[in-house]
Amino acid sequence: MKILLFKELDSTNNYAKKLAKEGVRGVVIVAERQSSGRGRWGRVWYSDEGGLYFSLILDVKTCNPEVINILTPICVLETLKKYLPNNNKDKIGIKFPNDIMVYVNGRYKKICGILTERCGDRVIIGVGVDVNNTIRKEIEEIAVSLKDICGKEIDKMELLNEILKLLEDYITKIKNKELNEDNILSIYRRYSLTIGKFVKIMLPNNRYVSGKVYDIDLDGIILGTERGIEKVPSGICFHLR
Repeated sequence: MKILLFKELDSTNNYAKKLAKEGVRGVVIVAERQSSGRGRWGRVWYSDEGGLYFSLILDVKTCNPEVINILTPICVLETLKKYLPNNNKDKIGIKFPNDIMVYVNGRYKKICGILTERCGDRVIIGVGVDVNNTIRKEIEEIAVSLKDICGKEIDKMELLNEILKLLEDYITKIKNKELNEDNILSIYRRYSLTIGKFVKIMLPNNRYVSGKVYDIDLDGIILGTERGIEKVPSGICFHLR
């Protein structure tokens, strides 16, 4: 994939959308900083220098967006796992739908967020990884950087290239029918921190639904609620203690 590097952008996803509308695909946009980084539903994503912020433009004709949505966190997790100290390698997982969490100092903290958006016949995958950046005080209880965990700075471009290579390898195996959607879902479920948990999910209409998570598939999360079994396609997920 061709990589475009920028010192600063408002948002790598915004720039990717602009290119996608011009027919571009197979490109990765990387920024040292984002002035208006955002997560799902427009939530603020702090994008200070030292983090890894990038967006990919893929063609939906060759990549099922629903599969890519669960495949991307798998690739980020499996790459980050290589960098973690031995005592943390089995303490990393995915919080629904695609937040990467690492267990440090007695709790799980977020190290990566992923935002997937459609733009015509393109899918934009935005990834923000806290690598060498200093975590701001207002979020230090819920976020952590790879540098904080490893005790040393990490080569961001090396990390990026490893994530991209792994993603390309998975996509190639899917195209060659060496892997299918069920295989990818099985891997995702193995890494899931959400299955089996009691959660509260905020829906787009600001309604909340709570229950125990029985499963996750390409269409969303399957909850056991007081009303019975419900499938929730999208939302902000909160694990309940």
